[in-house]
Amino acid sequence: MNATELTTVELDNLKESLLFQKASILNKSHEFKAEQSSVTAHGDEAEIASQDASNNISIHLHERDRVALYSIERALGKIAEGTYGQCESCGEIIGARRLQARPFTALCIECMEEQESHSNIYQ
Repeated sequence: MNATELTTVELDNLKESLLFQKASILNKSHEFKAEQSSVTAHGDEAEIASQDASNNISIHLHERDRVALYSIERALGKIAEGTYGQCESCGEIIGARRLQARPFTALCIECMEEQESHSNIYQ
């Protein structure tokens, strides 16, 4: 039994979306690595130095993609287990609209807002 109120078609569409996002992230990762190798192997010092700022941004984006990829993998695992759509904090069902907007979310909107309010207190 699936933890969500989603229909089979909705669940299949969300799975397809997750797989597409995963492929997109992996493709960007391969392009990033190829670009880094090319600049290092073929660039002169000035070219390499001019890439530093964009590399820092790319590395940050690459890290964000790594976190997203981890979340996507977890969501796909939950689909396979039949627990997709269950909030990891309170155990309640995550709303279908939230899952459609953010298919790899692990928290219902209430728990996410509570978590954000706690993190804002400590900042």
